[in-house]
Amino acid sequence: MLMARKECIENSIYLLSNNIDIQMHLIEIFQSIQGEGPAMGRPATFVRLAGCNLCCLGCDTDRKSSFKISLPEIEERIKGKRVVITGGEPTVQMDELSQLIEMLHNRGKEIHIESNGTNPILRRTLDLIHYAVISPKRGSNFHLDYWCARENVHIKFVLGKAPWCWTTDLLQPILPTLDKERVWIMAYGTDRDMQGAREAWDLAMKMGINYSDRLHIRLCRR
Repeated sequence: MLMARKECIENSIYLLSNNIDIQMHLIEIFQSIQGEGPAMGRPATFVRLAGCNLCCLGCDTDRKSSFKISLPEIEERIKGKRVVITGGEPTVQMDELSQLIEMLHNRGKEIHIESNGTNPILRRTLDLIHYAVISPKRGSNFHLDYWCARENVHIKFVLGKAPWCWTTDLLQPILPTLDKERVWIMAYGTDRDMQGAREAWDLAMKMGINYSDRLHIRLCRR
C-alpha cells in the first residue's frame, strides 16, 4: 500500500515537471451545465481552447480574446470531475491537447471533447476520453467513417439555414447508415429563437435518432 502511494506521488511529480512548460492558447474556463448532446443537463467545467481550422458564420467563439496558459494552471481552475474540452477547434493544438487529456485522465477526470471532426484525434488519446461529440460542418472533410468506428464517439448534426448547417434533404440519406443511438440532431441558433427546432424534432422522430436541445441558449444564453 505504501509502495503504491509512493508510486502515485512520484508519477504526479513527473507529470507536473513535464507539463509545467507546456502552454495552450485559451479563450476561457467556466463552470456551467452542459446544454446539448448526450451529457445534457450535467454540470461540468468547460475549457474553451482558441483557434479553429474552419470559419463558420455565427460561430459563438471570440477569436481575438485568447491568452496562453500552462497545463497545471488549467488543472487548478477545474472544479468537479467532469471536464468538457471545446473551442474553437481543440485539435488545432493537437500535441498540447494530448498532454492535457493525459494529465486530466491521470487525475481521474471524466473527459468530454467537442470537435468538428476534421482532424482525427490520436487513437491512444481518444481511448482516454469518456466520449467525443463530433459536429460535422457541411462541406468540410470530417472523416465520418473514422469517427463512427469508435464506440465513445457521438455524432451531432446541426440543422439550420447557415451555410455550414445541414438540411433535412442532405441528412436523410446519411442517417440510416449510422448508429442511431450515437447520433443527435440539433437546431442552429445563437438566441432563444433557434432556427429549425421543430424541423429538427420532426426529423429525429422520423429517423429514430436523438434530439438535442440547447439549454444554455434557451434558458440562460451561456
